[in-house]
Amino acid sequence: MNIEEEFKKYVSKFDLNDDSISRKYYHSLRVMNKARKIAESIELSEEYINIATVVGLLHDYGRFEQWKRYHTFADGKSIDHGDLGVEILFDEKEIEKYDIKKENYRIIYNAIKYHNKLEISEDLTKEEKIICKIIRDADKLDIYELLLDGKIVFIDDNNPINSEVEKQFFENNSINKKIVKNESNRILLRLAMMYDINFKWSIEYIKNNNIIDRMLEMIEDKKKYEKYFAYMKKYLG
Repeated sequence: MNIEEEFKKYVSKFDLNDDSISRKYYHSLRVMNKARKIAESIELSEEYINIATVVGLLHDYGRFEQWKRYHTFADGKSIDHGDLGVEILFDEKEIEKYDIKKENYRIIYNAIKYHNKLEISEDLTKEEKIICKIIRDADKLDIYELLLDGKIVFIDDNNPINSEVEKQFFENNSINKKIVKNESNRILLRLAMMYDINFKWSIEYIKNNNIIDRMLEMIEDKKKYEKYFAYMKKYLG
């Protein structure tokens, strides 16, 4: 049985008629495909391309149980879904269903665990960091597409931009969710995810799909955000 069939068997334990479950299932498939393309673009070995593909498919393994238990995808209000994913896959032995060499378990474990963290641990090996960065890129690219398709709420609630949020943004840093208290600031958090884009293929994807311009177009008060979007376009080159 291939990994997609096994993954679908797992997801079928949940309610696929629930839009939130269905959305995460198809998100996982798209991230899998993007992860493979990024891995191929940097000419990894076939083994590591396959590892990146597996991680892409399984990166949100914890999301389904998270939704079932808490009926939210907000980690801060429930549980860290990266940590929950590796708990289910490795502590509960789900990973054994995916016909993966045991010597690759560590790299898959760490890539899933750290795919949603603000930063990657410095303790990871070079290979682990590469796979981790691939999945973080692929995940973000699909999140942007979900945003632009209106599948994720994207609201300016007329609040001012927090000074610490602005500081982190113009220091070219991803923004810590803990300092984001409203939807206006959340717009910058989502834009600032681009500071953690790691590969040329991913940058070209953002440019070729006009993601920055399309995001700005969705905001009613464009003037308030123009300088941030212009800065990001210049940053990506």
